[in-house]
Amino acid sequence: MNTTLNAKITASDAANLLGVSLQYIHKQLKTKNLKSFKNQNRVYFGYQTARELFKFNFEKKIISFQIVKGGTGKTSITHSFAIRANLYGARVLCIDIDQQGNLSQAFNIDSKNLPVMIDIINNKASISESIVNISEGLDILPSRIENAVLDNFFMLNKFPLERVYFDLIHQVFNKYDLVLIDCPPALGQSVAAATLASDIVIAPVTPEQFSLSGLKISFDEMNILSQRFKKPLNFKIVLNKFDTRTALSTEVLTTILNHELFKGLVCNTFIRSCQEFPNSIYTNTNIFTGLRNSTAKEDIDLFTREMLNLNNLKIDNKFEG
Repeated sequence: MNTTLNAKITASDAANLLGVSLQYIHKQLKTKNLKSFKNQNRVYFGYQTARELFKFNFEKKIISFQIVKGGTGKTSITHSFAIRANLYGARVLCIDIDQQGNLSQAFNIDSKNLPVMIDIINNKASISESIVNISEGLDILPSRIENAVLDNFFMLNKFPLERVYFDLIHQVFNKYDLVLIDCPPALGQSVAAATLASDIVIAPVTPEQFSLSGLKISFDEMNILSQRFKKPLNFKIVLNKFDTRTALSTEVLTTILNHELFKGLVCNTFIRSCQEFPNSIYTNTNIFTGLRNSTAKEDIDLFTREMLNLNNLKIDNKFEG
């Protein structure tokens, strides 16, 4: 059981995903002697049980989260997505290259005396020895303020942007199903290298005009990189902090869905405005610590299923209720 994060997935969540009865999940847990726990008639479990129960054959992916705009909830989504993917049995590596180190802090990692990306680039540490274990099946390469010099270091030393992060990640990629890169809210050499290493680039957009401006800048930069390095890039947009009660949320969603460039890039899942995200970060917990249902859990769950294509992967398991 996940002890550091204390993150949980319920048997009813498993039944819902696999399209089977709750009783069937209980039977599988018992028959396979998988570790589970019970609280007020709710059965739940962690990463190891999930990995053995689901046995998903994940399509290995590197996903970066980036947009030229702060405050879009980029780190909160990365944090919650990493945990939910792990609770479906995925081996996840988070890479924090934002010099603010917010993702590292969200996972309660004090990176003050730990090696970070600039140390690896400087050959002062290897990526394998710099990775910190958060909990079973979930690791992080943390960040701190020293990563602010990555852009200048790449430029002055003329690093090949299409190879630098790609090669580093692939030194350890065989150990993971999913690598998530949390980028700073800016353009530059480091973000470009993360883009070129990624299978998917996800831009979180909030319902405000400046966020749309940031989206356009990020999208244009990605196209420039795609043309320059002759690499097709998969760009996705996720609407975050969506509030159906506000006209602005509806207006921004309508604008994106009708936009000539963006309408085909929007994720099916949008993430509703919910105080549970900042609250969990503030208290060094996560939205999956408790067992109660919430809009935050529901939205991140749907987002995780979409990004990992879980609704199709489940067919391979041949579960029958």
